[in-house]
Amino acid sequence: MDIYSSENGARSEFRGVASYLRGLFPQVRFVVLPTVFRLIPKDRFDGVAEKLAASRVKDPSKEDQGFQPMYGEIDYERRAIVGEAKVGGIVYDGRRLEEVFLSLLGSGKSVETASIVMTDRLVSTYSRDDMRHHLRTLVCGFPSMISVPGIVEAPAKPREFYFLKQQLETEGAGIVQLERLKSGFKGRFLDYDDPRSAEVIKGLALQAIVYHLTLDPFCEDKECRLYNSHWQEDLIQSQIRSGRLCKRHSKLVGALGRKPVISW
Repeated sequence: MDIYSSENGARSEFRGVASYLRGLFPQVRFVVLPTVFRLIPKDRFDGVAEKLAASRVKDPSKEDQGFQPMYGEIDYERRAIVGEAKVGGIVYDGRRLEEVFLSLLGSGKSVETASIVMTDRLVSTYSRDDMRHHLRTLVCGFPSMISVPGIVEAPAKPREFYFLKQQLETEGAGIVQLERLKSGFKGRFLDYDDPRSAEVIKGLALQAIVYHLTLDPFCEDKECRLYNSHWQEDLIQSQIRSGRLCKRHSKLVGALGRKPVISW
């Protein structure tokens, strides 16, 4: 099991994730590696940069973006690959990003070896329920992706927060007033540099592994770490306050831990 660190993060930040997973899957070898972009040969920088730029989501209402990236967009991605520009603030199509990562990991890797790519990119997938792209914390696939900023941006904050925020912005409130608003909701959602995010990443990584082994990674129980949270308060409840598996999934993960075989 390979865990690739995020672009802006250090490998040490994700060793706790590997340690948590080893406790559940003692038969599996977990390796924390540098960012997947370290795998790019120098002669492929331009090609990968162009594919990344073409993976951006510019119109959330369209499933297929279908645009030709501009030179500046490609140049930004090229500089981000080599660490000259900090990644962040741009939304990427999760399925197209998955293709980029897969091309870097190589098709020769055995299906028995799962890969999780941590990324500092915001990632979305298109939902046919409302015909729009939505930000995601986790995109399950081969490889699976965990969006580190998605933990903050993807699950919705409490409804009343948005109402009060809109009211303040209408009144011309500045950064100080908005930060005070956030403090009034302390504990009810995650923000950047929140130490609780480390626990959330553990649960998301577990979902990715269960997906790799069963293709069925989610639970309907809000107290279970496999619950697919769409609200910040549900994310905090399932991953931090509860931080455990329901009876059914505890039994499943226990069995997979003893014998981690692909069942699809």
